[in-house]
Amino acid sequence: MGKVLKVDIFDKGNPLGNVGFLFTCNQFLYLLIVMWVFSAVPDKMVMVYAMVFGAHLLPYSWLYKSLSYRFFSIAIPIVSLIVGCVFSAFSVAVTMLVIETIFVITLVVEVHMFIKK
Repeated sequence: MGKVLKVDIFDKGNPLGNVGFLFTCNQFLYLLIVMWVFSAVPDKMVMVYAMVFGAHLLPYSWLYKSLSYRFFSIAIPIVSLIVGCVFSAFSVAVTMLVIETIFVITLVVEVHMFIKK
């Protein structure tokens, strides 16, 4: 993707690149919780994984100064918890598919608004 955009995504001169990498590594620690849930309550693993995924987006809202990241980092865990407690893992997966599609659309709109400034 970096080649297409003509950007060095691994530029060592950008200190925020290291922060972004730490944010990404942080999710590996959350995966330990997901693995425990898989062994303890396997039918809730998709719900917990969706919650962890959503929650891990919050630091990126600061890094990218993005309202979309902030909103979805809060909305995804809440919606996942509600849908996961009431419905099946399949319902959580379908709900996440819809939410992630909306999230991508809002990010595209946000980037286009930033470019127009």
